[in-house]
Parts: sequence; structure tokens; C-alpha cells
Amino acid sequence: MILENIPLLRELNTASIALRILLALLLGGFLGIEREQKQHPAGFRTYIVVCLGSALASITNIYLTASVGGSDSARIPAAVISGVGFLGAGTILVTRSNHIKGLTTAAGLWCCACIGVAVGCGFYSGAIICSIVIVFSLRMLSIVDKSFMKYNKYLSLYVEYEHADFIQGLFNYCRVNDFELKNLELLNSRNTGTKAATFTIKVKEPSLKKQVVENLYDMEGVLLII
Repeated sequence: MILENIPLLRELNTASIALRILLALLLGGFLGIEREQKQHPAGFRTYIVVCLGSALASITNIYLTASVGGSDSARIPAAVISGVGFLGAGTILVTRSNHIKGLTTAAGLWCCACIGVAVGCGFYSGAIICSIVIVFSLRMLSIVDKSFMKYNKYLSLYVEYEHADFIQGLFNYCRVNDFELKNLELLNSRNTGTKAATFTIKVKEPSLKKQVVENLYDMEGVLLII
């Protein structure tokens, strides 16, 4: 709460406006670098622009409240947090294997907008601490997530095949090996003359997942497994 206790920065003046915009630039870039390094749809510049825009909207709201005498000082920031959803939705991609990518990037954009609002309102310490915690979550907790995946017994697959007999063979394979077949969905393949399906298999031991993929590849008519 050090910056908030400085009278010059607590008031809305040229110095505090410059600091808020600069801090939004730094914190937005701080978050965006992590996404940029992993080649995600929204990266360094996108995060900076979202954070700057949110900060400016908050500053504008404070200015209007002070100059015009409006009573609702949270109207514009609330609209920013709601409106940034359209940008986050654009980063969510559904692959041809029905896997969803970009949810973390979309959530990061929403958090970046919240940080911009906090900076614009003069809540400096909250914005800084939250930015550090978010980057820690994206960097360090992904390692924890991967370690948990080693114990995951569920195997989600997208398979392209030539004959409908594959589905019956899949049921037989799961029954013989005492595997549980879940979420089976038949799809239209991009390749003419082939069929496709997505499904999840629950194996008895995580170490069996690689063997399951190899066994499915050995089935007659299987063209692709993702």
C-alpha cells in the first residue's frame, strides 16, 4: 500500500495519470511475455493494449465522476471487464479432434483487463501483486499440472478410419481389456471417404495409455490417431 499512500499519486493529476498508464504498460507486457514465449494467439502486444485500454477507461471514469459529478464510479470499469470477453473468445480454438485450446489465454486476457482497471483506479499494490501471482501460476503451476497428468487414467483420442467396423472393434477391445469407453462421438472427417470419431478410454493403469494407442493403430482401417 506504499504507492496508494502518496498523496500526489492518489489524486488524479498529470503525474498519477502518467504513472498509471506506464504501470499498465509494464504489467500488461509482463503478463504477455509468458504467452508470447509459448506462441499463443494473444501475446505481448495484445496484453499491453488490453491493460492500457482498461486503465484508461478507469481513469476516464474517475475523471468524469470528479468533473461532471456522476455517482456511479464503477460503470465504465464494469463494462470493460464484461466487454473484454469478446476478445478472449477469439483466442479459444476447437481443433479438428474436438480439443479446446486457448482457455488459459482467454482467462489471462480477462485478468489483464482487471489489472488495468485496478491500475487505472490507483490500486497499485493489488495490480502488482496480482500480476506476479498470475505469472507464477502460468509458469510454475503448469509443472504441477504436468506431474498430475502422469497419474491420469483417461485417454482422449481423435481417430480417422475407413470402415464402420472400427467402432465395433473398439467396443470389443475395451470389453476384453476391461477398459471403460466414454464420450464416444461420431464425426465427419475432412478426408473424403473416411470416418472419424472422438472418445475417451479409462485404462486401469496410466502406463497402459501408450500401449492402447499402439493397439488401436493396429486395428484394420485406422488411418490417423491424435
